[in-house]
Amino acid sequence: MNITIIGAGPIGCYAGYLLAKEGHLVTIYENHPQIGSPIQCTGILTSDFDQFGFSLDSFLVNTIDSIEVYSPSNKKIVIKQKDYIVCRIKFDNFFADKARKAGAKILVNHSFQRKEGKELIIKDTKNNTEIRVNPDIVIAADGPLSPTAKAFGFYYPKRENYYGVQAVVEGTFEPHTIKTYFGNDVCPGLFAWIAPESATTARVGVATLKNSKYYFDRFMKAHHFTAKEMQAGTIPVYHPQQRLHKDNCYLVGDAAGYVKATTLGGLIPGLQQAEILARCITEKKNYCRELKPLRKRMWTHLQVHKIMDRFSDADWDRLISYVNQSKVQEVFEKYTRDNPIPLVSMALLKEPRFVRFMKYLF
Repeated sequence: MNITIIGAGPIGCYAGYLLAKEGHLVTIYENHPQIGSPIQCTGILTSDFDQFGFSLDSFLVNTIDSIEVYSPSNKKIVIKQKDYIVCRIKFDNFFADKARKAGAKILVNHSFQRKEGKELIIKDTKNNTEIRVNPDIVIAADGPLSPTAKAFGFYYPKRENYYGVQAVVEGTFEPHTIKTYFGNDVCPGLFAWIAPESATTARVGVATLKNSKYYFDRFMKAHHFTAKEMQAGTIPVYHPQQRLHKDNCYLVGDAAGYVKATTLGGLIPGLQQAEILARCITEKKNYCRELKPLRKRMWTHLQVHKIMDRFSDADWDRLISYVNQSKVQEVFEKYTRDNPIPLVSMALLKEPRFVRFMKYLF
């Protein structure tokens, strides 16, 4: 089949790699001149990335072995968990190279413009010309504001986007520990983070539904950081009613809103989604049906997000006191953030007082 993918991020390129490997004719269009740039992501992977079987050598920046969580009153817990900090430019190009080697064609400086009947109009922005393509299948992998999804008339029910602001800073850091800070005065609805690249460099940021720059500036000032490099991006909140397949078009990654609502991490669920879609296209299976296990995990993240979004600062302190027990710590250290269903259910079994937070769902 002739398959057009809009967006050459890691999710689009991974889908392209898998489909080209199966003998499909794949063309990937990227509107930026360089794959992986501009950077709009912190670049943190849980150890669940190991399931894909890829070597990290070409893009790994740092390996994390613990996460420190700070409450509004500065209570702290430490959770032992393995994460990877990656270079997003090298990470994205790793998947682009795999797609090319499998036979996919990638065209940069090519921007999706509109849909006319069954044809897609793509603009070669370097030469200021337009081309028309009429693929059998279209995959929208062009981010949270996806022009492709909009052109195909996908319904976005009450879709929300977070706005993240991040800086690369210099200082003295614990090189293998990510630090997260919670509280309505720090980062309402989410958390601020310090993710070390090394003992002397870190990625520092916040993400909120509004006023992100205000909270970012406050956090930077409170920690006496000066930005060496600035990055920003739009991050969708998962919505369970988002359509993912219409006519001959499929959505993946940020375009589908497949981002963990608790942390706004989307790389691993997006890569998992790409695998499911490639299998469904090749084996003629129902995409939405095959997504059901992943959709349950995304839904669980959303419910936890809804609860935490209503937390008072006292709730954050109370939550951290519950987690700061060895029986609960064991659960948080056994399951990654990409595996929320057993994490939540086992935590409830170990500490029934977590149930008190369920009132925020109603």
